Amino acid sequence: MQSKAIKSKIRAVGKTQQVAKAMEAVSAVKMRKAQEKALIARPFALSALSILTRISGATDLREHDFIKSREVQRTLMIVMTSDRGLAGSLNSAVLGRAVSALAERGRTKETVGVIALGRKASDYFHKRGWNMVLARERMEDFPALAGLETVASQALELYKKREFDEVLLCYTNFLSTFRQEAVVRKILPLDMQALREVVGGIVPVKGKFSDLYTSAPYRESEVYTLEPSPEDIFENLTSYLVSIFLYHGALEAKASEFSARMVAMKNAGDKAEDMGKSLNRQFNRARQAAITKEVSEIIGGTLIEI
Repeated sequence: MQSKAIKSKIRAVGKTQQVAKAMEAVSAVKMRKAQEKALIARPFALSALSILTRISGATDLREHDFIKSREVQRTLMIVMTSDRGLAGSLNSAVLGRAVSALAERGRTKETVGVIALGRKASDYFHKRGWNMVLARERMEDFPALAGLETVASQALELYKKREFDEVLLCYTNFLSTFRQEAVVRKILPLDMQALREVVGGIVPVKGKFSDLYTSAPYRESEVYTLEPSPEDIFENLTSYLVSIFLYHGALEAKASEFSARMVAMKNAGDKAEDMGKSLNRQFNRARQAAITKEVSEIIGGTLIEI
C-alpha cells in the first residue's frame, strides 16, 4: 500500500476515534442524568404503591377489573427501545425478550397488540406484521411523565373495555454501567409483586447510586374508610401508578441505552486507536522501504558511472 493511501487512512481513523470519544463522553453524562431523574421520582412511586397496597385491601375492591385476574386470551405488550443504534445488542435483546415472553404465553400475532415506544421497536413489529395499537417513533432523551400518561390512559382504557386481558411492559433494566437486563413486567391486572420489582429495579446493583436506598418496607393490606369512595381513589391512583411505572421504565431504558452506547463507543475508540497504531507502523515501514529503494538506486547509479 502506498504511503499516501496509508496516511489518508490514518487521518480517517483519527477522526473516527475523536467522534467515538465525544459520543462516549456525552453518553456517560446522559446516563448519569437519567439515573438521577429515576431516583428523584422513586419516593413518589414508593408512596403510591404503598397507598395502593392498602386500598386494595378493601373488600369491595378485590373484584375490581384492575385487580381481578381473568382468563388471558389477548395481550397488550408495551415495548421500549431506543431510536438509534450504536448501542451494541441492547435493542435486539429487548425485542427478543418481548417476542419470547409472548411465545411462552402461547400468543400469536392475532392475539397480541403492541404499543411500540422507540423507532427500533416500531420498525421491528411493523415490518413483521404485528397488530400495532400505537407507535411512537421518537423517544426523548429524558422522557416527561406527561408524555407517558397518554400511553397509560390508552392501555387502561383498552384493558377496561376487555379488548385485552393483560398488559405487559418490556424494557431494559439498568443494573450497572456494563450490565443491562431486558425484562418483562406485568402491569395489568395489578400484580403488587411485579410493581415492587419495578420500584426495586430503579436502584442499580452497582455504581454511584447503588447504596443510596435500601429496600422499603411494605405494609400489609388494611381496610380503610375512604372518601369520596375507594373506587374513585383506586381508579385515579391506578392511572397515576401505571404512568409512573411507564415513566420509570422509560428512564431505565434510556439509562441502559446511554450506558450501552458509552461502552460501544469506548470499544470503538479503543479499536480505532489500535488500528491507528497499526497503520502508523505500516506507514513507517512503507516510508523506510521507499527511502531504502531510493538509496539503493542512487548507489546503483553511482557504481554504473564508475
